[in-house]
Amino acid sequence: MTTESDIIDLKARSREGRGLSQQYGDKWIEIQKNTFMNWVNLQLLGSGLTVSDFETDFDDGVRLCTLVASLQNRKIGRVIKNPVNQHQRLENVTLALKAIAEDNVRLVNIGSEDIVNGSQKLILGLIWHLILRYQIGKTKFPPKKLMIAWLQAVIPECNITNFTSDWNDGVALHALIEYCQPGLCPDWRNLSRNNRLNNCQNAMTLAHEKLNIPIVVRPEDFSSPHLDELSGMTYLSYYMNVDSPGYLATRREVRALLQQGTIDNFTTDWNDGRLLCTLVKSVGGEVAGWPNFSQDPEQNLQHGIDGARKLGIEPIFTAKEMADPEVEHLGIMAYAAYFRKFKPVRIVQNKASMEGQFNDIHVRQEKHFVIHATEGTSHDSIRAEVIGPDSIVPVRTRWNGDKCDCYFTPTENGQHKLNVYCDGQTIPGCPVAFKVQSDRSKIKFDHLDRAVVGVTSELKVDMTSAGQGDIRIETISPSGRVMEMPVVYRDGVHKANFTPTEVGDWKIAMLYEGEHLQGSPYKVNVFDPSLVRINDLHGGKVGHELCFHADASAAGEGEITCQVFHGNSKVPCYVTKDEYGKYKVDFTPQGSGSYRVHAYMNDIEVRGSPYTVDIVDSSRVTVSGAGLNLVPVNTPAVFNIHTDGAGGGKVDVDITGEYTIEVKFAEQEVAGSPFVAKAFDMRKLIVSEMPTIASRDKPVCFNIDASQAGSGNIEIRVNGGHVPCNVQNKGNHRFAASFIPENARPHVVEISFNDTPAV
Repeated sequence: MTTESDIIDLKARSREGRGLSQQYGDKWIEIQKNTFMNWVNLQLLGSGLTVSDFETDFDDGVRLCTLVASLQNRKIGRVIKNPVNQHQRLENVTLALKAIAEDNVRLVNIGSEDIVNGSQKLILGLIWHLILRYQIGKTKFPPKKLMIAWLQAVIPECNITNFTSDWNDGVALHALIEYCQPGLCPDWRNLSRNNRLNNCQNAMTLAHEKLNIPIVVRPEDFSSPHLDELSGMTYLSYYMNVDSPGYLATRREVRALLQQGTIDNFTTDWNDGRLLCTLVKSVGGEVAGWPNFSQDPEQNLQHGIDGARKLGIEPIFTAKEMADPEVEHLGIMAYAAYFRKFKPVRIVQNKASMEGQFNDIHVRQEKHFVIHATEGTSHDSIRAEVIGPDSIVPVRTRWNGDKCDCYFTPTENGQHKLNVYCDGQTIPGCPVAFKVQSDRSKIKFDHLDRAVVGVTSELKVDMTSAGQGDIRIETISPSGRVMEMPVVYRDGVHKANFTPTEVGDWKIAMLYEGEHLQGSPYKVNVFDPSLVRINDLHGGKVGHELCFHADASAAGEGEITCQVFHGNSKVPCYVTKDEYGKYKVDFTPQGSGSYRVHAYMNDIEVRGSPYTVDIVDSSRVTVSGAGLNLVPVNTPAVFNIHTDGAGGGKVDVDITGEYTIEVKFAEQEVAGSPFVAKAFDMRKLIVSEMPTIASRDKPVCFNIDASQAGSGNIEIRVNGGHVPCNVQNKGNHRFAASFIPENARPHVVEISFNDTPAV
């Protein structure tokens, strides 16, 4: 069967032995070696021998035999002082291991060859067995558990749970020294936890000088995160051995508590149970059968254990184990140390007793309990009082013989205390502490239906009609993370701020005195409008349906709504849910200009809203100007595009081929587009055979060739149009013109092409 001693032995030989320093490599091994070596050399004092290397100094068995003889305080047999061969070395080591085994120290997987061959891991395991047996003490119980129990009792403020990290800053060590000898470290609570090494050096030096505690662990190792558990246990065991400073301090405190009798030790003095029962009575506890004791020690011990349990002190050993003459002192010492939190009270005879149930007591509800007086006890010598946080609650009494029915009605919630006095002293079992709770039925809180990620919502619990009480508000995220909300109390209302961090169904728990109020926990839908995505929202055209989409699939549970405005006018729009979290929105603009589109999730505007959409009306765009018709070459062709009332669209003009002009507005062709402009070149208009002298009444003929001048109209005027001119089209833009002079005076012939005079 594997015992805790075996397990700790394995730890001494493995990484587990380093306690909380597992992440730091093998530095813990050096600390453990140094600690164990210091302890061994302390035992070898006066022998003239020392150990500096476990792998070589034990290989001949001489130092090991000397160590075992020192620990057992006896000669263990004939030791070969100067072994000259392997056989003699094995003989010495075997002698030492035999003496250890004869003293009921169980060795696991450790043989003489292992020691002679210098197996460091097995040698460390052997040394730990010796420390457990001869330093910490012979025990059937887990030594670590007993040591921790005593430390938690004597320095409760330090919350000791281990022998490694809890001691690195030196504060707990100062507290322990102050406990052992008050006045040595009165300011330990003011020490800086950052000054680790200095704290440990000062404490260990002080303990060595004032308490004779050997420094088997170096201060730099004790303050190191690599400190291993076994080294810590070895050093701290000096504070709690028999007749150690801690042992004497606990005995001194127990003696001060005892109202009768005394205590000399933490073993045989406790075997018959009388001392335990007296201690329980001395701090105001109740012991069945007091002051009469049984001849059965275990029965007396059980009565004492039961009385201590009512005081909130749980046993470490059973009654049978405490009755054992070989009981381990450390377990009794730790158990006794838990009584130190009480003050001594005078032991009174059992003239009166009380019975009643003090659970589930509420404000303004009457409570009943009974006092029984022994025969002959004066009723006037007995009185009861109930003390609340801010008031003394009246107690009504009604005697019937030696029985008194008592009634009280608390008016405030919180911790109360009941005392029953007989002859001015509290009777056994008093004071009775109990808690009065508010009237839960009158506690009110409003359900929060929805919340927005990143937005703070206020949670309130109204207790103005129910009285005060401990309110705790917890939130549970969709991912399962539980958070307790800071609660502020004012004027009967508890308030907490809830700022969710993720989308989904959260749970809100409202707890009063650790229990859920009616309707708690409840679900809150948390959504995030900023995660709504608006897609496909672009410009549109008057009279044409404009459609876009809203994707709320990642935003949580909720409803998407939209509103569209043109100026101050609301435009009808329609929202259709396509699938989970996805929506289609459409509207038909009736006029050009900028439209505002507002998108909401659960009535909260989404990120980026409102959106601006430009709507255009290309039918209201006109194009005009001479540049769209006939234009002379090398002269700018000018035309105008009018967009008044058409909206804010973009105008695009594209001229291609034989002056084809395409005009678009907001990517739509305007009316009349494309336009075709015709260019002409006056320089290529040729007038030929024009005479300079003519006769009256005889035709004057000349030719006009416009075949290379481009399209257009040719106009001929003789004498400002007063003389008729006849033009004959000869084809291919060639013309024959003639006129008949009417009189014998100069005639002026004016020729223009597309309203441009020919030169």
